[in-house]
Amino acid sequence: MRKRLLVIAWSLFFGILLVSCLKRESSGPGPEAAGIEGIQWYLQEVAGSQISPMANNKQPHIMLNSGRKQATGFSGCNNFFGSYELDGASLKFGPVGSTRMACPDLEMSLETEVFKALEHTRTWKIQGGELLFLSDNDVLVRFSREKIQGLFGPVWQWVQTLYNDDRKVVPENPANYTVQFKEDGKLSVKGDCNQKGGVYSVSPGEKTISIEITHSTMAFCPEGSLEDEFVKGFSAAVIYSFKDGDLYIDLKFDSGTMRFSKQQGE
Repeated sequence: MRKRLLVIAWSLFFGILLVSCLKRESSGPGPEAAGIEGIQWYLQEVAGSQISPMANNKQPHIMLNSGRKQATGFSGCNNFFGSYELDGASLKFGPVGSTRMACPDLEMSLETEVFKALEHTRTWKIQGGELLFLSDNDVLVRFSREKIQGLFGPVWQWVQTLYNDDRKVVPENPANYTVQFKEDGKLSVKGDCNQKGGVYSVSPGEKTISIEITHSTMAFCPEGSLEDEFVKGFSAAVIYSFKDGDLYIDLKFDSGTMRFSKQQGE
């Protein structure tokens, strides 16, 4: 009787152990891997190069559909789709299909790099809130839940201009000095008591910018107005960048930097 009970006890022990192992094997990628699925991830960097804002507020992105095990997204020129395998920290993509739009060389080059990165991806990890796709220890792409800060659309109000001789010009009311860049290459400017317009051109990859004010109303602004100082800065603009949500425009010959923030409500 005692031996029989011992046999039954061992049988139950091994049965529980077997069920536990089977559950671990069939549990799939687990909650950690599931944390990257069902989220639209926006591309920040590919092949070591940061992504610049694109026209029409577009930005390359990817989403992993856990139910269908299908990746979908936008690669800079075309929409794409393809299968993927996710197992813990392991991640592999199958052949990628896409729409067949023709795009400018810059966008086509970006798309080529995106597809190449997906092809070589073998693992993933979250670092500093960003999703990284890796091959061995090499980072192929970086994604974020947030879109890249764009130049177009918002009304930017002037915060200050800091010159290289440490002179600082700060408007008393930043809302009286604003600029809005439009996607058609035109801009609207409020220079204290006057409304102005003009044109601009940018090279997103190099972050260069050129601005020309072409017309203005002719109201006489009160004493102490910084209208002329504000407009002079635009004519010297050469480089733009973003930091902590603010827009910075560097002036010719490293003479200074204009700083702008989004107008409240933007």
